[in-house]
Amino acid sequence: MPSRGWRPFAISDIECGAVCEPGSAFRYAAGMEPDLDPKNIVGSIIKGSRLLDLYTTDRRELSLSEFTRESGYNKTTTYRLLQTLVAVGWLVRSANGDYRLGPRLLVLGAIARADLDLRNEALPYMQRLADEFGDTAFLMVPGPHGAVTIETIVGSNPVRVHGLAAGAVLPYHVAAGPVVLAAFSPEIEAAALAGERRRFTDHSTTEHDALRAKFAEVREQGYAFSAEDYIDDVCAVAAPVLGPDGYALASLSVGGPTNRFAEGLRERAVARVVEFAADLSAHLNS
Repeated sequence: MPSRGWRPFAISDIECGAVCEPGSAFRYAAGMEPDLDPKNIVGSIIKGSRLLDLYTTDRRELSLSEFTRESGYNKTTTYRLLQTLVAVGWLVRSANGDYRLGPRLLVLGAIARADLDLRNEALPYMQRLADEFGDTAFLMVPGPHGAVTIETIVGSNPVRVHGLAAGAVLPYHVAAGPVVLAAFSPEIEAAALAGERRRFTDHSTTEHDALRAKFAEVREQGYAFSAEDYIDDVCAVAAPVLGPDGYALASLSVGGPTNRFAEGLRERAVARVVEFAADLSAHLNS
C-alpha cells in the first residue's frame, strides 16, 4: 500500500498560538513566534478572528454590544467586522439580532477533523496506556509555538495531571512529549536551541549545550523521560510517532505523579510507550 502522506498537523494559531503554563493562562512561547513580516499581515482578518475567539461552549450567542465591549474595538468597526463574517457564512444572525457561529465553520471544521486521522489511529494505543498504568496518556503534534496536545485519555489513578488538556501548547525544551518532537525534527530542535527557554521548575533544562545534549540522548535511546522539569512532582515517558522520512509526526506519552515512576515501573512504562509508538508509526506508514 502506498504511503498515506502523513505529515505534521497544520493547526491554526487559534489553537497553537499560546503556551500552557502550569496554573496560569496561556502565553506565547518565547522564541517560538513565527517569522512573519508585518506588511504581509491583514489586520482586519486578525480582528475578525478575535471576535470569533470570544465564543465558548457556554456562550454560543453574542450581541453587538458584547463584542464591542470585550474586543475593545469601537462600535462601527465591530459592526462592519460582524457583517463581513455574516456575509462569508462564518456567523449568522439570530431572531433576536445576536450573532452565533455559522454553517461555513462546520465545513471548515470537517476539513480540520479529516486531518485528525492520526488522533483516531492513536486512540486505541492511548487507551491501553491509560488502562495499564492508570495515568494519563497524551498525544502531541508539532505546532509553530510549541507542542500541541490534541488528545488525552485519563487513567484510573485519582491523582491526575492538571492543566494539560487537549489544546494545551507546551514549549519544546521541557516535558517528555515536546522534547521527543524536537529531538526527532531538525527544524524544531534548531528553533528550540535558538529561542529563549524559560525555567519552569528547578529541573528545567535551559542551558544551550545541556539541551543539545539532551536532544541527542533522546534520539539515541529512542524515547524521552521527563522528571519534574515542567510541573513539580510530575514525570512522563514519551516516544516519537515517526513518518516515512524518520521525523516525528507526533509524540505518544504517559505521565503522572513522580511516585508512579519508581524503579521498575519506569522501565515498564518506557518499554510500553516505545512499543506502542513504533506500532503506531508502522501502521500509519503501511
